[in-house]
Amino acid sequence: MNLYVEHDAARLAAFTGTDQPACDALIVRLGQPDDVLAAMVGGNPLDGTWLWDLDLPSQRVMAWSGTLGEELFEPNPRTWMAPGRDALDAFCDQVSGQLTTHGRVLCLRPHSRHVLSDIQTTLTFALERQDEPFEFALDPVALLEPSMLDTVDDHLTRIIDTLGGRCAMLLLRDARVSDDGESIESVPLGEGVLPRDLVRTLIDACVPDDTPVVITPERLDEQRDWLTG
Repeated sequence: MNLYVEHDAARLAAFTGTDQPACDALIVRLGQPDDVLAAMVGGNPLDGTWLWDLDLPSQRVMAWSGTLGEELFEPNPRTWMAPGRDALDAFCDQVSGQLTTHGRVLCLRPHSRHVLSDIQTTLTFALERQDEPFEFALDPVALLEPSMLDTVDDHLTRIIDTLGGRCAMLLLRDARVSDDGESIESVPLGEGVLPRDLVRTLIDACVPDDTPVVITPERLDEQRDWLTG
């Protein structure tokens, strides 16, 4: 399995004795911190203040697909309707030329509370922008809401079956409901409710062998065993 780890950028810089890049996280190959797959720039790309640094240590810049809400993960119906998609299209049109000029690709990270919020919006975006410097990372847990966990097998099957062969990378997290019951929290593999056998079967069947699979830095041995043991 083509394994990578998503590290907090500040912690990774301190560990490697390098300067922190202008990003929130770096996705690096397991055991090779100098092999950088992507730089995650957090924040809301649709709020008019989002920027990416030309000195980022990766040709792939990752970002959320954005929201029209005041808070990054605030549910806002306008985000999922025409105004949200119009705002994302305007943003992509604005940065496309700069990405091409500098040889960069913007990898959007869908989330259930952002513009790319589900299978269909993500697939439509990928097809419409396939000849432009855009791609998407698939984080199945980020597309879930608490009400979906009762039928999580069905949701995971449809998500990975439809999008697993098109994504630039697969971000694998486990899922649990937040203490207030209002949202899904991402946790390391093995600490949540995801059905391991189903996830492994879907990866084998739907995700190309060379697609990067990205896990969190906690309990790496246990997570690798969850995936392959």
